[in-house]
Amino acid sequence: MSTTMTPENNNVVTLPFTGLPSEERKLPIPEIPTPKSDKIFEQVEKLKKVSSYKSQFDYDTYRKLELRFGLEQPRGGIVFNTPFKLVNSHTTCQQCLYAFELDTYGRGCTHDCVYCYAKAELTVHGYWNKPFPMPVDVSDIWKTFYTVFETDKNSKWRSVMEKRVPLRIGSMSDSFMHMDQKYGVTKELLRILDYYKYPYLVFTRSDLVAHDDYMNLLNPDLCSVQMSISSTNDEMNKLIEKGAPSAKRRLKALQKLTQNGFWTTVRLNPFFPIYADGYFTNPNFDRDNMPEPFHYSSFEMIDEIAQYGVQSILAGIVRLSSFGLNQMESAIGRDLHALYRPETKKQSGFVNETNKKSRDFHYSDEEIRAYYERIHAKCLQNGIQFTTCYIGNGETHFWKDQDLWTNKKDCCNAIDRVKSFANIDTSRDISWEQRMKFTNHKLLKPVKEETLHIPLGQPLQITTGSVEINKDFGFEI
Repeated sequence: MSTTMTPENNNVVTLPFTGLPSEERKLPIPEIPTPKSDKIFEQVEKLKKVSSYKSQFDYDTYRKLELRFGLEQPRGGIVFNTPFKLVNSHTTCQQCLYAFELDTYGRGCTHDCVYCYAKAELTVHGYWNKPFPMPVDVSDIWKTFYTVFETDKNSKWRSVMEKRVPLRIGSMSDSFMHMDQKYGVTKELLRILDYYKYPYLVFTRSDLVAHDDYMNLLNPDLCSVQMSISSTNDEMNKLIEKGAPSAKRRLKALQKLTQNGFWTTVRLNPFFPIYADGYFTNPNFDRDNMPEPFHYSSFEMIDEIAQYGVQSILAGIVRLSSFGLNQMESAIGRDLHALYRPETKKQSGFVNETNKKSRDFHYSDEEIRAYYERIHAKCLQNGIQFTTCYIGNGETHFWKDQDLWTNKKDCCNAIDRVKSFANIDTSRDISWEQRMKFTNHKLLKPVKEETLHIPLGQPLQITTGSVEINKDFGFEI
């Protein structure tokens, strides 16, 4: 004799059976709603009717992704909603020439570098790799290019894009993560850029950029490829950049691109100082009782990089948030705090819109300059062009380190190196009033209004560094 189970006597909710299990399985499964991909499909159908660009991208990619998560969609959804950004209203990058940027993936990165500023920011807000980087809606990119270059319709980005201000690909994530072989969003972006003949820079840590199916979509007349390499010590890279390809794979990728006519740069950015702050510049530095050096980045790595035929090196000294420094220490199993001077541990010189100074860890200006001078000397010895990136270390470095640049017109060394970068406007040429249209932080002000648009490549009366370089380099490397 069977007993009827009820919620009252066993806490089991009765299911509304409509028949035998075999009959139940024959009933149609209710469809999972896909509002995000439905909207994308609707936009794509409209674009197909009006645009001269003929997309062959498989937009069903988005529907499959939305169905994968069903009713439990990831926080923020299956699409990263901010393709284009102009970020040079922020105090840390107002002089940046390439602040018009785009990521094909957002809210994470499979490289998962422990020092990453994007990881620090997005982890705090609960977005980092939850559960993995999400693709941008590439139909929005297509729509923007179509609107600007095929119509007279209003577009938020018309004033920037009609001047062909170069687009930087890769900022808060890496567009050439190997997951793109599955989703193909970066490939479609490259096809769009080539169709509309739009100039761009690639910032990446991935050798995927040199795979034939990607390299054949890149146009050497339109782009410069810049590969970030902080160290050629791949044993340490496994700890610090645990999801990224090895430095050797990255260098081989750049070698292949160089041999195929692309202008290539290694970004020693971030470059991690080796010795405690003051080692090169403080005459009272106690070398007998100094903290253990941090042998991750090195000057000798430039000799190794030179063997791969790289044409240019850009250096930028690391600046770490407390989160980033703690992540570094956990990864390598040692204390790095002792490398920093007490006065630079507490706060930076950057003042945000609420008039509060930001807290982070950075080296003193004179020590940063000393590292740049030594890297510059190594580049000269190897016949490699050299520039610096000031972002993260204050606008003063943008000006006082230009005497070290091989290309006085461009810190990223693409102007006059890539055909489409001749006689162009960069994001630095965009007026302050126009920049403010692209930010929600309306209280921001120029760091120095009088220098905001001073043409580069002209001599300025700016104090340089602590060490004068002579033909023998006159200092220890």
